[in-house]
Amino acid sequence: MDQLEILTIKDACQSVSLRFGRLQDDRRYVDLPELMTPDGTYTRLGEELAIADFIAWVKTMPPNNTRHFVTSTEIDIVDNNTATGLTYYTLYLYGGDEEPPYPLEGPFVVGEYREEFARTADGWKIKSREARIIFRKQK
Repeated sequence: MDQLEILTIKDACQSVSLRFGRLQDDRRYVDLPELMTPDGTYTRLGEELAIADFIAWVKTMPPNNTRHFVTSTEIDIVDNNTATGLTYYTLYLYGGDEEPPYPLEGPFVVGEYREEFARTADGWKIKSREARIIFRKQK
């Protein structure tokens, strides 16, 4: 694998990872499956969910305003069709009814996404995404 192919794979994987968070912030849940393989999973709070089940779960959440701030994704290429990634994230959440700018009391959680990516006929997709909370706001 030459350097150009390595950079292309890393860019494609990072782009799909970043887009996932953006779609969540925009509450465009119906678009999330396009970023994942048909058997894609999302693990949150230790529970692995098929993407359809994850979407059903997030739709039950209050209509909070969120922003996911993420670092660049560290991508490790396993082979021509598989890669893994690690991204640190900070999630800000506002559940009130004020208009922007929203009051800020610090991040809701800080964590990391551990992802597996797979090359498909439609490009690189997320095969699994695990959200691990490392720090959380004290109650």
